[in-house]
Amino acid sequence: MKNRESDNKQQSFPGIEVSYSRSREDVWAQLSEQMDVQPTPKVKVRTLQSNWITMAAAAVLIVMLSATAFMHLYTKTVSAPAGQHLAAILPDGSSVELNASSVIKYKPFWWRFNREVQFEGEAFFKVMKGKKFEVLSSQGRTIVLGTSFNIYSRKGEYKVTCYTGKVRVVSVVSGDATEITANKQAVVQRDGSIELNERVDSEQTISWMNDMFIFTHTPLMLVFEEIERQYGISITTNEKLDYLYSGNFTRNRSAEEVVKMVCRPLGLEYKATSSGFLVSKQVVR
Repeated sequence: MKNRESDNKQQSFPGIEVSYSRSREDVWAQLSEQMDVQPTPKVKVRTLQSNWITMAAAAVLIVMLSATAFMHLYTKTVSAPAGQHLAAILPDGSSVELNASSVIKYKPFWWRFNREVQFEGEAFFKVMKGKKFEVLSSQGRTIVLGTSFNIYSRKGEYKVTCYTGKVRVVSVVSGDATEITANKQAVVQRDGSIELNERVDSEQTISWMNDMFIFTHTPLMLVFEEIERQYGISITTNEKLDYLYSGNFTRNRSAEEVVKMVCRPLGLEYKATSSGFLVSKQVVR
């Protein structure tokens, strides 16, 4: 009976031979070895995530450095051309009244870290209280904490007149420094020394803000330079005019009226040109 069943099984599965030459322990050992050799997919995912985070951090750092550089380097310029007065408001609310032919430069995006202005010409500053405020010019530096003052910085001449509060004036050439309060003036000389005027009429110093220009024993060529700035004209001479002038004029007069007011008391003649006036000594007939 058993032989007949065996014959029937062999006839049902004629091509299959089952081999039991390897034990279960050998098969399991081989499978375990193959599993150890194959890489784990999770490790690859973590590596990709790590690379992405590194690249993102580098990109953020580049953007931050670029923004910082832009904030530090970007400079705004305000210029008052000849014949014009301009007012400028700084980022902290401080104000600057610019006389003709004057210019200021500052960094608006860096202002919260450093209140610093580069300046040449003449201007009246009214500074809001806060961190140190500094004005840099070719001949001197003016440092304040909260006050108002007038700076004249032209052709190597540097004068600071304090209107309210206190300012510190430093010579760029020598490093000498002095502090002045209301109605006092510091004048930086060409050799770097500082001359202190204990009493000045600060109202007269800033009279230009009211379009009034006052001169006391002032070299004539400096007076002509001021007229040129206020009217945007050119005053030329063919000879040396070594005169001192005392007087005043207002900008509501025409340029010709002002030139006449200055020349006639000194016995000088003038005539109109395409760009302004030619001034000369009177010819004796």
